Amino acid sequence: MNRPDRDEHKKVKNIAAVVYLLVLGFLVGGSYLHQQRQETAPASSELAAKPQPQ
Repeated sequence: MNRPDRDEHKKVKNIAAVVYLLVLGFLVGGSYLHQQRQETAPASSELAAKPQPQ
């Protein structure tokens, strides 16, 4: 294998690694945000159900 082929393989592997990290970050971040919303949802519904003093 000559030098240009090796450089091309390295470039493709680096691009694949970046795409993998972006997808992984999107999935982990989405899961984290979903979990945070589920934990705060019962508290906000309790506050909304209470009548406000006038």
